[in-house]
Amino acid sequence: MTGTATPFGGSVSLAYDAATGGYTVTDATGAAATFLPAVRSATASDSRRSVYTQASGNRTDQLVLFNPGTSNPTMALSYVSYGAWQRLTNNGPTIDVATQYFVFGIRQAANAPSTGGGSYTTIVDGLWTNPAGVYALGGTSSFSANFSAMTVSTSMDLVGTNVTTSASKTFGLFNGTGTIAALGGGFTGTFTHQGTDADGNVYSGGFNGAFFGPQGQEIGYTFSLTGPGGAAAGAVVGKKN
Repeated sequence: MTGTATPFGGSVSLAYDAATGGYTVTDATGAAATFLPAVRSATASDSRRSVYTQASGNRTDQLVLFNPGTSNPTMALSYVSYGAWQRLTNNGPTIDVATQYFVFGIRQAANAPSTGGGSYTTIVDGLWTNPAGVYALGGTSSFSANFSAMTVSTSMDLVGTNVTTSASKTFGLFNGTGTIAALGGGFTGTFTHQGTDADGNVYSGGFNGAFFGPQGQEIGYTFSLTGPGGAAAGAVVGKKN
């Protein structure tokens, strides 16, 4: 038995093979990597996430999957999850790192609600790169939907932690608006930076996602942000209040 998941925004697809227990990730360029249970890291994995790492030649691939289910202390999700695929290539004098986020799960039924709305409790995760290094993103986020108007609104108040020095940096508040597709429960939108980051830079970007679960009980989207000081990518997932 196999399963596949179509991503949003990150252009990465995830396939699961029940016979081997392995996951295969493939991006838009055709690059792919398969992670079997043997490469799951017992030390890096916990109740929140599962981490798979493997190396071949000068390349190291890592797959991180947010664990769905009631045992996850961060958020118990039933229909949606997200992951990140990182490829590290050691070229000798330089090291190339590429990280792609993706959202996957059981999509909402094709006939999306046409009236009412709702808000969702969400979490945000991602990476920010700038001249000072790479930052693991955290902070707060929100999401709401207006099914009568077929619109969504979301926000992210982002704070980063330098993965090398543990220094903290404020990246600021981003407000997003978007539209819901007529069928399938997908949505897309843009972000506007409210002010600047800690260094005075202004960023812009977008998001792309969908409602998950039979009645749209959960949501997930990927986002990207760019500006003069660097770039960010990540995912937001959540469940209806």
